[in-house]
Amino acid sequence: MATEDLNVFIKNTSTTEKYALQVEKITLAIQKNPVQIAAPKMSPYLFDLGIYKPIITLVGVVDDQSGGGTVGVTLDSGSETYRIPTAYQMSRMSTDWWYDSGQSIYLYILNPDNGVYVSFFRYTSALQNLALDYMAASEERPTFSMTLACSRAKSYYPHFNEG
Repeated sequence: MATEDLNVFIKNTSTTEKYALQVEKITLAIQKNPVQIAAPKMSPYLFDLGIYKPIITLVGVVDDQSGGGTVGVTLDSGSETYRIPTAYQMSRMSTDWWYDSGQSIYLYILNPDNGVYVSFFRYTSALQNLALDYMAASEERPTFSMTLACSRAKSYYPHFNEG
């Protein structure tokens, strides 16, 4: 995968770890929890209190041992260099990164554009699940599936603010 095709980035705000993920599929699911109260001999009452839980699932490929390439990208905190992780670094991320008051995980998803502007969604997230799948004849490029619980996206569209 060419580095210009890397459009998903993940960063730990309390460390220097920043990764450019080779993602093939992104799924955003938003679970809502309306309250349903049964009533005798009537249709149930429904109350939507506005409770929602965004979940993002990323599916892609990762190098088993020969990662380490880098890509430079300008996001909300200026120009930064992101490393393409190995499978080992992905597995360490699942055990070493957590969300608390001193450590945030930012997930950036770049939006397709004409190459003039950089626009993206930034999610504050917590890693829920990471699975690495090694298949015969492709052990050097295992697939991964990563699930993150997220906040509402913060959007950055600079071209919407210009004349």
